[in-house]
Amino acid sequence: MIIHDEHKRARALAARRLFIILGGACLLLAMAALWPEPSPYEELPEGVLYCGAERVKGGNFRSRGQEFAGGATQSAAFARNGQYSSHLPLGEGLQYGLGYTQERPKPGTAWKASIWRKQSGRQDTYLAVSLEGGAQPRYWQENIALERDGEGWERLEVRFSIPYRGQAERVKVYVYGNGESEAWFDDFTLEALPAPEAFELPRVELSIGPGGMKTLQANREKALQRGILSSDGLDWVAAGFIAENGSELPARVRLKGDWLDHLQGDKWSFRVKLESGQAWNRVRTFSLHAPHARYHLHEWLFHQLLESADVLTTRYDFVELLLNGESLGVYAWEEHFEKQLVESRNRREGPIMKFEEDAYWATIGRQLSAHGYVKPGAAYRTGTAYSAEIAPFDDKPSEENPAVAEQILEARSLMEQYRRGEVPARAIFDLPKMAVYLAYCDLVNARHGLAWHNQRFYYNPITGLLEPIGFDGYGGKPPPLYRLLGGGALSGFAPVSHPLIAQLFQEEDFTAAYLEALHRLSSAAAWRAQLDTLAGQWSARLQAIQAEYPEYKPSLQDYQREGAYVHSLLLPFEPFSLAAYTQSVLGPDRQLWVCNRHHLPLRLVGYGLREEQPSAGLDVLLPARPPRAYAERLRKDSALQQGGFLEEQVQQEQLPPEFTEVRVSAAATHLFFKVPGLDTLFSAPILPYAAPGFPTDMQRLRGLAGLKPGQSYRVEEGAVLFPEGRHELRETLVVPPGYQLVMEAGAVIELSRGASLISFSPLQAMGTAGRPVRVVSPARDGGGLAVLSPGGPSTARYLMAEGLGAPREGRWQLTGALTFYEAPVSLSHCAIIKNRSEDALNTVRSEFELADSYIGETFSDGFDADFCKGGVRNCRLEQTGNDGLDFSGSTVTISDCQLRKNGDKGISVGEESDVTVVGTAIKGAVIGMASKDLSVLRVKDCELADCDQGFAAYQKKPEFGPAVIVVESYQGQGLRRLFSAGEGSQILGL
Repeated sequence: MIIHDEHKRARALAARRLFIILGGACLLLAMAALWPEPSPYEELPEGVLYCGAERVKGGNFRSRGQEFAGGATQSAAFARNGQYSSHLPLGEGLQYGLGYTQERPKPGTAWKASIWRKQSGRQDTYLAVSLEGGAQPRYWQENIALERDGEGWERLEVRFSIPYRGQAERVKVYVYGNGESEAWFDDFTLEALPAPEAFELPRVELSIGPGGMKTLQANREKALQRGILSSDGLDWVAAGFIAENGSELPARVRLKGDWLDHLQGDKWSFRVKLESGQAWNRVRTFSLHAPHARYHLHEWLFHQLLESADVLTTRYDFVELLLNGESLGVYAWEEHFEKQLVESRNRREGPIMKFEEDAYWATIGRQLSAHGYVKPGAAYRTGTAYSAEIAPFDDKPSEENPAVAEQILEARSLMEQYRRGEVPARAIFDLPKMAVYLAYCDLVNARHGLAWHNQRFYYNPITGLLEPIGFDGYGGKPPPLYRLLGGGALSGFAPVSHPLIAQLFQEEDFTAAYLEALHRLSSAAAWRAQLDTLAGQWSARLQAIQAEYPEYKPSLQDYQREGAYVHSLLLPFEPFSLAAYTQSVLGPDRQLWVCNRHHLPLRLVGYGLREEQPSAGLDVLLPARPPRAYAERLRKDSALQQGGFLEEQVQQEQLPPEFTEVRVSAAATHLFFKVPGLDTLFSAPILPYAAPGFPTDMQRLRGLAGLKPGQSYRVEEGAVLFPEGRHELRETLVVPPGYQLVMEAGAVIELSRGASLISFSPLQAMGTAGRPVRVVSPARDGGGLAVLSPGGPSTARYLMAEGLGAPREGRWQLTGALTFYEAPVSLSHCAIIKNRSEDALNTVRSEFELADSYIGETFSDGFDADFCKGGVRNCRLEQTGNDGLDFSGSTVTISDCQLRKNGDKGISVGEESDVTVVGTAIKGAVIGMASKDLSVLRVKDCELADCDQGFAAYQKKPEFGPAVIVVESYQGQGLRRLFSAGEGSQILGL
């Protein structure tokens, strides 16, 4: 017993220990689940201000020792990190939330403010920055998000800078809204961007004697008279160039520029060539021009971006220029095309090549002197890229160095190959550098330098390839960017605006390299990082330029948005950018016609049974769809800077889609594709129907309209005549407009093998009691007779139609054995029997008279009239598969008719019809008379016999309403039920 008790106590102790261990583990798991995840803002670089709206004291938010306005707006409804955010509610007037104020901010500093927002509806809440006091009060705001996190939060960002001149009193960063929608804000940061020491414009001076100034003034006057500046070797004048350190360097100077914008007012542009043995900023020859000629800081940023990617570009910056002691204000300086350009970028000396533009400017000069303006599209072939000489910038070394002469010859050959477009780009250019250069031209909309006479290339004597030299990106404020340079790539289309560059986009290798570069450079993270790196230098130079050009107000924020737009243009829309139509399925194969609807090329890489991954491979290139050449030309030649409407026209006036035939497995449901140069895989469903846009069956049918010689019919005096006798039609006959289709008494027209008789001219069927006109299908394999929009009335007397189907051409098919569409017609003493179509007689949008006729043994309805007006008199309709008479949207009078053994309704009126029935007998129908959908049926002196139901009034279609039957008098016999009226419908008089 004692031993038993000890074992029992031991087991109990072990159980308690196990319980404690398991309980502790559960507690740890629960704590881990409930413990908040560490915020990504726990550790931030020094100097970055952060507020997560978590703590409020004294009406302000507090975070890390700093105070932020708006504590009263703290809300627990939503939080991106932590438990709280700043809430902007609905309300009257402006609503303000979290904010930060810094007194007396340091001049010359650049900042980036960022905050996350959660909202629904309109984007009418903002992140704003205001700079108060000082010489230059400023304001920035942003409501367009830069990125989203998938949880409904989106990030706003504003970059701003503090001017050097005029100490600002304070800068305020805050969020606000107009009170018409609510939003929540969280995770506010404010960080300083890299900034060098204050940028001061170097002061340089040109010292030119009276004789030299007189020469320059004379050359300027001559240019103003001509409309352009022409240069020759005799227009240089002696000068002294005084550098910022005060040293004077002997130089020669001439006016520079082509158009007169370089000669405005007293801000002339100059080319400066220092005398032998002299250099400034490590260059020997350079230009000095007014910043607006290259659109100010835009050009500087373009050069900085190219330099960061090791793409050759001229050195470019700003100075203050004095001319003979008088300040001309801020100027841009740019090095010329000499060996220092390539050697400073770690390249071995090699020739710099160009297409000579003297002939081009000669054609411009002739037009200006002849009629005073430059005519768009003027056909001076002498002044085109294809006529221009190819030359180096400096051919003197070739006289002294035979090796350089050989290099020039090689470079000329490459330039000519480029111009002709007959040699692959990879054999002419350093492909990655050319791709990056054009990518940056797109990214910052710097395309002025792509004009053929502005293109410059360096011949690399080691690789034997050409490298682009980026410069002259802007000739002024650029027009808005709507499409990429690579738009329409591989299509064979070369827009006239950049024909030489466009040739490169007809090669997949180059296109892939360009798209890869553009995708990489324009990605949000990479583009932001590059702009952040340049923000300090940008800010310093911007303030220097705005001191003279206050109307120039660019923003790195705008560049960031444009980069996001460019990036968005690259990727196709899944699944809308690719259309795959099934043309046929034959055995194990499905034949597709595939259309690329993206503006960039696509490559099919596979197909599969689901949209996740391909199960089989493909390798099919689909070229892009180009815009029409003339719309591109219109945009190029327009003097309007805001040419958005032209771009809309470009998009609207696309060429018809190009289809590519592809065969896949019959079981395939999706195609998979990529953009060349990009890794992202996309999918699009395979559509089960054929491609649209081809001639319709009715168009093909109208194309058959024509009268052939040697047929049994005759064409005479505006009539197509079928005389008495037998006429066999084994293929459809289409009578064109402008005739009369005449069938004489005794004519027998036999339709076989699907043939129909279709007339766009009036019908005149003139039979007699003894010699009726007969339209028949003895083998019951023919079509029918249709009169369509003939332009005049038709008449049919003693016409017999037997065994007919309905006219059909491919997917186009009518419902009546006899059809009259927009064709006034009078039919008397006619018979329509044993038809195989849905309706024996069908009139649509026509006025008609049907008298003394018989319709029987029909497949479905006897007579179906849609949207017509007319009368039916003394007719018999027997053994119809469905309704005897069926009227929709029509006004009809029926008198003295006999209807027997109708498969559904004797008389059916619907869709707001107005029908009167007098003296008519109906026997053996399911429903004698029915009125539906806002129709009114009036009945007088009629007989109903052996019907399941006499009258019915009801609403069938929801877009209509109740119906009415007014019975003045009737006789009924053998009716199982007299009437039924649906909700709201009425039967009056019973």
